[in-house]
Amino acid sequence: MRQDALAKEYGISRIPVREALFMLEGDGLVEFRPHKGAVVKPLCRREVEELFHLRALLEGDLLQRSIPKMTDTDLTYAAQALTAYDGVVGSARQSVKWFQLNWDFHAALYTPADQPLALQLIQSLHANTDRYQRIQMSLRGSVPRAHNEHLEILNACRAGQVDEAVRLTRAHILESGRQVQDFLTASEDGV
Repeated sequence: MRQDALAKEYGISRIPVREALFMLEGDGLVEFRPHKGAVVKPLCRREVEELFHLRALLEGDLLQRSIPKMTDTDLTYAAQALTAYDGVVGSARQSVKWFQLNWDFHAALYTPADQPLALQLIQSLHANTDRYQRIQMSLRGSVPRAHNEHLEILNACRAGQVDEAVRLTRAHILESGRQVQDFLTASEDGV
């Protein structure tokens, strides 16, 4: 993608185009290449493995710190986020909204830990896994599986079962990553 061509196509100056491309680069969606401009970053199995592994580690740790501090209000907010998420998940027209609502659910569980730097890192990882999660959520069986896993995590948090909630969260994240890796492997093999 060339900045000049994009600016001309949309009838704007190059400055907002350049800023938008830098934001996309920061989100890991594009990379700048000499003599080519901005290029959409290719999907990569190794990146999937690393991103989802990091998420599982950090999110499990933050949830472990969060559960002992959770209030009824925190749990109600998480339940409301999950209900809103369930209302739009699976709808291609609502894909931007359901990723935001997925984040809202997870963030509601982690916020009571009062660890803003960890939460910011996790939010960045969520942004970087967004395009991979879109693949995962389009696969058969993923929507009901995600719903059931979210509900199990929330119920473990409600019951104060720290170890179980952490185990479920890590398994939920790692299974999502595995499904994406399997899809990418099958795509490369021409299946």
